[in-house]
This record gives sequence, structure tokens and C-alpha cells, in this order.
Amino acid sequence: MPTLSLPPLSLYVHLPWCVRKCPYCDFNSHAAPSVLPQGEYVDALIEDLVRDREWAQERALISIFFGGGTPSLFSPDEVARFLEAVRANFRLSPDVEITLEANPGTVERGSFGAYRAAGINRVSLGAQSFSERHLRLLGRIHATDDIARAVDDLARGGIENFNLDLMYALPEQTVEESLADLERALALAPAHLSHYQLTLEPGTVFYHRPPALPDDDSAWEMQERCQERLAAAGYRQYEVSAYAREDARCEHNLN
Repeated sequence: MPTLSLPPLSLYVHLPWCVRKCPYCDFNSHAAPSVLPQGEYVDALIEDLVRDREWAQERALISIFFGGGTPSLFSPDEVARFLEAVRANFRLSPDVEITLEANPGTVERGSFGAYRAAGINRVSLGAQSFSERHLRLLGRIHATDDIARAVDDLARGGIENFNLDLMYALPEQTVEESLADLERALALAPAHLSHYQLTLEPGTVFYHRPPALPDDDSAWEMQERCQERLAAAGYRQYEVSAYAREDARCEHNLN
């Protein structure tokens, strides 16, 4: 009889705190307390990890993804401690992809080298826009200069594989402004780009107090023209909002 083939194994690690919650965000995230309980939270994660390891059934992990929230609020030491527990309890693929989501406004200079030493080999930066006005309207805590600084820090820290999150159809945004955002993103040469439309999700501040968004025709034009520009720049669309250079598709997305 044929043997049942189990799918590859991925691990998602949720770190739920942010400096403040964005008005469009419907994720399980919360404004951080004055003192973040990093050690206690990682202890609890490790307990869960040990309890659930039997479900791996000897499969190797092909990807680990630290999402949030803002995982870059956690220190490299705590990230390293958790990854040490993963290695002690699971097999890892030789080319395991380990991603950390980061906010350009909360990453300390020089910290990406420490995250790299901890085991992080891919970073997803929440840029969202390169317009100071739109960043303010979105409730983001970073400035446009922070994005370029973070990308420079990634290179200095030895992390070449990075994603930029970029949103379109933002409050009061024009088609030309969305294309200008994309050009600024492409100038930073990310291996991967997540380009997604702002939507009003139930339970968010924007849902209850909707901002002035572009109409459907404008949003559609933004999507089409940005898709064309990404294709011309060598980025291939492999999911609804995910674009990547050759061999840079996110393993965690694919699994």
C-alpha cells in the first residue's frame, strides 16, 4: 500500500506587541506595556514548543516566521534563546528560512548583525509607504528615512534576503503617488516585495471611522500599473500580493 506523504513543516511564532496599534490593523496585536515581558513570553513559547514537538513526526522545519505585532521589539538574545530551543527539539532543513518581521522605526542601529548571529536569515520590513504624509495618515511611527537606514543596517548585518511591505490605495492617495512609492521601494533593491491594497477590516479604527480612500477605478489602476512595473523590474508574482526576484520566493508563504 502507498505510504502517506506528510507535507513540509513550517513554524509560525507570534510576538503580539507593537509600540502602538495601527488604525487599519486587524491582527492579534496590542500596544506594548512600558516593560515588555520578553523573558516570560519566550519561556511560555518554549513550553508550547516542547509540548507540541510530537506533531512534527520527525519532519524537518523548512521555515520559521516571527510575526506580530512587531517582533523586532524582542531582543536578539531572546530570539536566539527561542531558536536554540527549536534546534534542541526539532530537525531543521539545512537551508531553513528564518524570517523576522521588523518595523523600521523600532530597530536599533546595528541590531541586525545580532539577529543574524541568532539565526535570522530573512527580514520583512514594514515600510508601507515612502510618503511622510501617508505614513502619518496610516498611524505609522517611522519616517521615510528610517526605511533606508534599516535597509543599510540589513546589509551591514549580513542579511541580504529581505522583503518590503508596501501598501496602495491609501487615504487621499493618487495613482501617481502609489507609483512613486513603488519606485522608492525598487530603488532599495529588495529580494521580495509584498504589495497589497489597504482594506477596511471590521474591528479596526479605520472601519469605524473610514478615511477618504481612492475609488475602485483608481485602486484598480494602481494595482495594474504597479504590477506592470514590478514585472518590468524582474519581480514575478507568485501570490496575490507577493512578488519576488528569481529564487527569492518566501518558503513560508509557499508552505
